[in-house]
Amino acid sequence: MNFSIEVEGAASPLNHVELARTLQSATSSQDHHKRQAADQQLSSWQGHKDFHSTLQAVFLDNSLPREIRFLAIIQLKNGIDNCWRVHTVRNAIQPAEKQLIRSNLLRGSIQERDPQLALHNAIVVAKIVRIDFPGEWPDVLDNLVAQIRALRDDDQSLAGALLILLRIVKELGTARLLKSQKALQAMTPALVQVLGEIYDAKTRLWLPFMTNGQGDEMNALAAMGNSLTTFRILRRLLIVGYEFPHRDEMVQQIWSFSQSQLGQLLNMVNDKYPLLGKHLLQFTKLHIEMASSHPASFAALPGSPELARAYWNLVAEFSVVYGQSEGIRPGGSSSEAKPRAEGPLLERLALKGLLLMRACVKMTHRSVQTIRYRSKEDTREQQEAVAAIKSKLFSDEFVNQIVRIIITHLLVFRKADMDAWEEDPQEWEQREESQGSAYEWEVRPCAEKLFLDLLTHYKTLLLEPLLAYFAMAQDPQTSITAKDAVYTTMGLAAALVESSFDFDSIVRSVVAADAVQTTPMCQILRRRIAILLSQWVPVKIGKETRPLVYEIFRHFLNPNDPHNDIVVRITAARQFKAVVDEFGFDETVFAPQAPDVLRELINLVQTVEIDETKLAIIETLRSLISRMDRSVTQFSDLVMDALPGVWSSAGELGYMMKQAVLTILLSLVSAMRTDSQRYHHLVLPLITEATQEGTEAYVYLIEEALDLWLNLLQNSQPPLLGELLSLAPVGIKQLTDQTEHVGTCITIVGSYIALAPQTLLEDQYRQPLLRSLLASLDTKANEQITVTTRYIEMILRMSHQIGGDHGFRLLMQDMVETGFLKHLLGGIRDAYDAHQTSGPKRKQSRLSPFGLGSYFTILSRIAVIDPSIFVAMLGIEGPIENVWGWLSVEWFACFDSIAEPDRLKLNLLGITRLLELPQPMAGLSLGKLQDYFSMWTSVICQLWDDDAPGYDALYTTERPPSTEWDTHKDVVERELYVTDPIRTVISYPFVKERLQGLAQIVGEQTFQESLANVDKDVVAGFQDLGNRSSISHPA
Repeated sequence: MNFSIEVEGAASPLNHVELARTLQSATSSQDHHKRQAADQQLSSWQGHKDFHSTLQAVFLDNSLPREIRFLAIIQLKNGIDNCWRVHTVRNAIQPAEKQLIRSNLLRGSIQERDPQLALHNAIVVAKIVRIDFPGEWPDVLDNLVAQIRALRDDDQSLAGALLILLRIVKELGTARLLKSQKALQAMTPALVQVLGEIYDAKTRLWLPFMTNGQGDEMNALAAMGNSLTTFRILRRLLIVGYEFPHRDEMVQQIWSFSQSQLGQLLNMVNDKYPLLGKHLLQFTKLHIEMASSHPASFAALPGSPELARAYWNLVAEFSVVYGQSEGIRPGGSSSEAKPRAEGPLLERLALKGLLLMRACVKMTHRSVQTIRYRSKEDTREQQEAVAAIKSKLFSDEFVNQIVRIIITHLLVFRKADMDAWEEDPQEWEQREESQGSAYEWEVRPCAEKLFLDLLTHYKTLLLEPLLAYFAMAQDPQTSITAKDAVYTTMGLAAALVESSFDFDSIVRSVVAADAVQTTPMCQILRRRIAILLSQWVPVKIGKETRPLVYEIFRHFLNPNDPHNDIVVRITAARQFKAVVDEFGFDETVFAPQAPDVLRELINLVQTVEIDETKLAIIETLRSLISRMDRSVTQFSDLVMDALPGVWSSAGELGYMMKQAVLTILLSLVSAMRTDSQRYHHLVLPLITEATQEGTEAYVYLIEEALDLWLNLLQNSQPPLLGELLSLAPVGIKQLTDQTEHVGTCITIVGSYIALAPQTLLEDQYRQPLLRSLLASLDTKANEQITVTTRYIEMILRMSHQIGGDHGFRLLMQDMVETGFLKHLLGGIRDAYDAHQTSGPKRKQSRLSPFGLGSYFTILSRIAVIDPSIFVAMLGIEGPIENVWGWLSVEWFACFDSIAEPDRLKLNLLGITRLLELPQPMAGLSLGKLQDYFSMWTSVICQLWDDDAPGYDALYTTERPPSTEWDTHKDVVERELYVTDPIRTVISYPFVKERLQGLAQIVGEQTFQESLANVDKDVVAGFQDLGNRSSISHPA
């Protein structure tokens, strides 16, 4: 059937034929416009009330081509995800259409002969059941069970029914809603009963054929496929369908049957019938999942200790041939979401045995943690079952046997490993490095985990035989592969045996000699020694042994030694990071090896082909540069010559590599400090590239680039290079935009203020700078407000320090023109208006008390520098009399919410300097005399030293000591610190002088009349300050 007519977009009506035609255009048309029109048509139909049921009808139409039906079921599956659960969305599926879809779902898999189409329909069924069961579709499982019973003799249709049930159990088994869990548990006994009958019946059909060839092969294989699906369902139901599986008689029967059939099928396995092996793997999954999810039930189920020993016997049998095994590898088609594990069945079964033993060790030594209530009887039953399996299974002899087999057979270097090493060295090294986290898929990593589990819990038992095994390393007759296994064991056990084993003597007497061996396959030993040292050095290594360790790694990195192939050198480079990061790393001791190691690490970065490996080596290089600190300066040219090449070779999508380059540069700049300025011409272009907004580089590199930029600034000395100054507008814009990196941006802008104030006070920078600082100030984050306020104060002081009164006036004018001051005063006025209201509906200020205090801190700094300009600026809000009315109320009230002594004193100085001004300000200040006296008394008492009352604790003539770590920015900030009036002015004399000056401005009589209106206790409190004040302060 051919529907090859053009789709007219949204104009086409929805019906079976039109939908089929549209789906065909969407799947098979070579014309891009037709495909696009078909997609648009499908999108426009999504809101139609019958769209999803028509999709189902197209899928169920066996006369249509397979690709049309396939796209129909995919569209239906997507529709279920988007439109089934939510009733408020525009395209929600209505109840009547839902009922129609549900009525046809089961036959979509039961009557379907295409396995892939049947699977996708089963997925649709499961998704709907997860949402609608048991509420909207309570009888779905009953109907499905009835279908399964009716179809038990029709293997082809039964396969579809079982597939639906499998997907349903998978979906409900992962549900987190208690309703779904309870519903599944309620149906589990009935499902297990019928599935047990089906499994028994089907195995009776194919077992005779596999045993003695009786019966038809096709029927036997069909029955075997259904028995496999049946057991897959049973396995999940036994795990998720019961709270206490061991208490159910049917579970006990299936458990016993799985054990007996496991042994039976092991003798029948062959390559011709892979379904037999799949049955075995399903049994092993049941046993492992039971031990992991229900450890108490596993311990209580019949024959569990014997089952665990049988699994270990399987592992022991496999260990004999492990050295010749090809290993397990991921397989399957690239279209599969989860690749299958392929490899020898015996090895895969042995892996399952190791996993089961790990679960048994865990259950017997770690109590199960749960938030569910357990009665005393349940707890006692669990404890008794676990104790029983522990006593029956983990005897001393058995534990020793497990460890002996692991360290002598399962940790050996296999021929298959050597073949893979030689075939693709770099790929093999990368795979081996990432294998440690693959213990669920690989025998060796899993054996290592089991060894550590047993050593952790049976250290006393295993220590003596383990140390005897380590002694094999000293035997000159020990083979390369055997010694590799010994070193592997030694490295794994490092943290557990370090107090009982003299590793330093082994390094000096054995490891050092093995490191320079030149016998065939010695590269295996060299690789293992690099790993061994990285495992032991962070745990325990003597100071006298460290130089030897550094020399061994230098030797392994030497490309001129023919036995140091690329795997040895990469491994050494990768593992050296653990040695460098160790707390006791001594750059002085390492100095003789430093040139060669750094050179070879850099060369190796440029040699290796795999990006993950490059990143690992770069990380080692970064750690080394950080730990060498200033001593790395002599090798900096070597590093800097290589990094631009690494950057350029990373490619457009190699942003992880570029991130790594930026982190190395960051470490280099931090280590070299001001000496790093000679590399600005190389580093600044990289920062420029990474900070260009709208580019992909910006998305991936901005965080590292900003950190590098900040360190570059902080380790620079004026005058700054033009290229570095040219980046200032970028930092100002970043701060203005208030990106997620605002914390770093404000520090960058602050560094420019400290290091290049003349530049930032130029006409082209002043207003953008003020806008960016205002944007940074307008936040709820107190830490950001604090930092921003500090840099606003800095630019205010710098403008006066550099440009005098004229420069300060220019900055004040810009503050007016940019709305900076208007924003501050507007915020304070808003707080005043809010504070005039009360009750449940009182107005909320847009400023927090901390933010309001910061606003007044900025205003105080302006007033301290030039009170006359400050008062002139108040005119932007109206007549000074009106502005002073609400401003003074908030200012005096704000003192109660300021906790920092520096801010308190600055506000005291600022508001007190207003007393120096002539009328009308003098009269306005006089009107607030009582507020002034109260504030002075309170603040000065807080500023006094607790140990020397009357002494201004913030006043000092001493300069903070400099340190070798000081940057030029630190020097600038220290100079601002010691020259700040907060440090140079003594509070009480300062206030007294301004008070006397006010009396002269307004006249003594007027002053005394106003003073008479001040509360006598308030005046007495202030006068008492004079009596208690120190007679003298340091000059």
